[in-house]
Amino acid sequence: MTDKPKLHVIDGSAADDDNRQKARKLTQKRPQAACLLRCFRCSGSEVIETKVGMVFKGGKASGGTKQTLCATCFMKGERVVLL
Repeated sequence: MTDKPKLHVIDGSAADDDNRQKARKLTQKRPQAACLLRCFRCSGSEVIETKVGMVFKGGKASGGTKQTLCATCFMKGERVVLL
């Protein structure tokens, strides 16, 4: 029967985190309010409120559907609806 090879331990550093993992760790360290709105895709907290389908009657805007979008993703060309 052949002898088993010996196990050699190599001292090295841990693998670097990618950008998504770094951002997730930073957001976990920050104090967060209970009602703070965050984007699920980029973890950004800047939002844009839009209304679709508004009608002007007598010089006043009325109606429409309100949506909240992530501003960071919107600048990249993505439409991420938060609420």
